[in-house]
Amino acid sequence: RHKYTEQVYDACMESFCSLPLGAVMNQQFLCIHGGLSPELHTLADFNKIDRFREPPTHGLMADILWADPAEDFGEESTNDLFLDNRVRGCSYFFTQRNNLLSIIRAHEAQDAGRSDATSFPAVMTIFSAPNYLDVYNNKAAILKYEDNVMNIRQFNATPHPFWLPKFMDVVEWSLPFVGEKITNMLLAILNICSKEELLADEEEDEKMNKSNIDAAEDAEQRKMVIRNKILAIGKISRVYSVLRENSERITELKSLSPTGRLPLGTLALGAEGIKSAITSFEDAKKADLENERLPPSDESRDAMIQQTHMKIRSAVEDDIPLNEVADVMMEDVQ
Repeated sequence: RHKYTEQVYDACMESFCSLPLGAVMNQQFLCIHGGLSPELHTLADFNKIDRFREPPTHGLMADILWADPAEDFGEESTNDLFLDNRVRGCSYFFTQRNNLLSIIRAHEAQDAGRSDATSFPAVMTIFSAPNYLDVYNNKAAILKYEDNVMNIRQFNATPHPFWLPKFMDVVEWSLPFVGEKITNMLLAILNICSKEELLADEEEDEKMNKSNIDAAEDAEQRKMVIRNKILAIGKISRVYSVLRENSERITELKSLSPTGRLPLGTLALGAEGIKSAITSFEDAKKADLENERLPPSDESRDAMIQQTHMKIRSAVEDDIPLNEVADVMMEDVQ
């Protein structure tokens, strides 16, 4: 279920593609998302880019969106101006000053929200998303430039407003809670005995002793029926309790994962185990490294599927039934 229609989604995507790729502030600062490119020679090159499209996997537009500064920026051990970006799997690192005073960019989570070098840095990284992906525990920062004075302000994350998972309605979400409370109430009522009931039980016991065996068996059966009802209500109460606890736990576990899926072996740790497993900004950054890569293009995905298909066919080439199974499996994947 989705809160908005595909038409709203398409409008958002169209608006996003219309955003500018860069801006020059006060004729001194180049503001971009990622970094420079070996294909970027002058600021006029920005106007040559067709930005009204999905970002490509290589080229000038990809570099502007995906490039990162080298980790040893300012203390390079090589004279190369651009290096392969092994973290992102695309684009380039930029390691050389631009003709402008400074480059202000984002694209990388920073522990303190900002990263710079020297007294006035050639490159500044300003990251304005606090507690990135809800696991980084990083501060965020904004840059305020006014009257030729530059100030960087930091801020922390605030608790998220509460919303129901998958836009579930409140009746459906609260049913396990209500069911648990009602069964607990019924169980408590059935377990309460007044003085009159206790006296009646004693009188009934005396009458039972004087009555015949059949009457005694009937009374015992009535007690068994009541006892079974109490046990049944107790079981229902436990079922609702388990449903409620599992619902909360699963929602929390998924919210801790950037992809909505948990790595193998972490489910057994529970929510608290996952929270304690990622204790620092660097740990969270390393854990999320795979998600920082550029998604593969349709051509790359098709090539990977074809390569997998050929490997499966090669492994079972002498077995016709297994070959047929392999074909069906690859059709399902495609």
